[in-house]
Amino acid sequence: MTDITVDLNGYRVNLRVAAIVTRGAEVLLCRPPGHDWWFLPGGRIKTNEDSHIALRRELTEEIGPGFEVIRPAIIVENFFDLDGRHFHEICTIFEVAWNGGELNGNPEQYEEVFAWFPREQLADLVLKPDFIKETILKPRPGLELIVNRENH
Repeated sequence: MTDITVDLNGYRVNLRVAAIVTRGAEVLLCRPPGHDWWFLPGGRIKTNEDSHIALRRELTEEIGPGFEVIRPAIIVENFFDLDGRHFHEICTIFEVAWNGGELNGNPEQYEEVFAWFPREQLADLVLKPDFIKETILKPRPGLELIVNRENH
């Protein structure tokens, strides 16, 4: 299966899943090596793969099987620029509980650095997309739609 990503009219269009993974009062974040910003674990959905299956696949690969998917929380239409490229991503963000011990994904396959952060430290981090801090600190019931434009 192939990642659902396509270049259209000057934009890279991605269909993604991500997770707000919590362990008690801590949240799991990841970052690319050499960067000072963090983001939620997850990845691209593949063709003929629904978002629940994609999330389970991505998290199992990245952090191991010790998690429980609670619910989809947010659908995000995210417009941003990265490394000189325009992006338009549609992402389903799920609430996920970590029930395992140490993270035990397949680190050889991924370059990202993973770390647990107490919620009170989130204010000191650069977290992308920017709105996600408030969503983590003040979760809302139900499914929320957010349109986030960072490349006005």
